[in-house]
Amino acid sequence: MENNTVSKPTLSFGVALAVCSVCNALLVIVKEKSPAVQSAMQKVTGHHWITHSAGVVVLFLLLGWLLALANHGRGLKLAAGRLLGIIVAGVGAGGAIIVGFYLFAD
Repeated sequence: MENNTVSKPTLSFGVALAVCSVCNALLVIVKEKSPAVQSAMQKVTGHHWITHSAGVVVLFLLLGWLLALANHGRGLKLAAGRLLGIIVAGVGAGGAIIVGFYLFAD
């Protein structure tokens, strides 16, 4: 029988990756549709893409750390295959949101 366990940090940050991929895509849309948001983000670091990137990285680190603390400090309980599906779905959804926005809504 094969060992199908994944470490607590791998699970936590894998799920955080999926969530941040979707959040990144939604932030792209908000910035493109709202000049006020883009301008405010530009004022924070000098360029809106730097603020955007920093925000997504901070969200990733914070969410990964919080998910590692879930379940009374034991972290998430997922099989490796399920984690892979979550990551693929999150990254795929984020990509589809951005592509769909630029193809149809822009």
